[in-house]
Amino acid sequence: MTEQNPVLKTIKRKTYSSKEFFEFSKDKKDKKERYELIGGKIYLMASPSTEHQNILGEIYGELRNYLKGKQCRPFMAPLDVILFEKNKKNECRNVFQPDVFAVCDLKKIDKNKINGAPDFVVEIVSPSNPENDYYYKLDAYMKYGVKEYWIVNPETKQISVYIKQKSKEVKLYTRTFEDKIKSSVFEDFAIDFKELNL
Repeated sequence: MTEQNPVLKTIKRKTYSSKEFFEFSKDKKDKKERYELIGGKIYLMASPSTEHQNILGEIYGELRNYLKGKQCRPFMAPLDVILFEKNKKNECRNVFQPDVFAVCDLKKIDKNKINGAPDFVVEIVSPSNPENDYYYKLDAYMKYGVKEYWIVNPETKQISVYIKQKSKEVKLYTRTFEDKIKSSVFEDFAIDFKELNL
């Protein structure tokens, strides 16, 4: 199945809280549909392409192998991540399912979701909705505490790496599928994209 534009569900209310989102998505679980809450709006996620899943699997495998025996935990979609400001969990308007991510504060992990920002996130761009990854999610990830965010674009063969500085500024650099990319969060972790089976 090819990727399609995400469908904004026609719901009477303009925005939803995370609590309302989980009530909505609970009713849909039997249909195996996946949803994200982006800025209070609910999006139905289309089935990913085989290329998307291959890239996801390769990156997750590298991260999983690196984190084996370490405190941080690797995860991959589908798993809900709730993004909220400290002490304002009830006002949350963002529940994402990052493609690949790592969580180092194990208190954020519960049985069904992650409560708070991961330390490291990788999103693989869908050609139908790149603005989600490059604008909405970038803004939310940086605002709510993600330290490093990679956007992998299969069409352009480029990786945009965003690093949150201590000054709260965001540093950006761009690499390609011919490069070896070192993480700033995990000091000795790097992925050589030439070596991946892409």
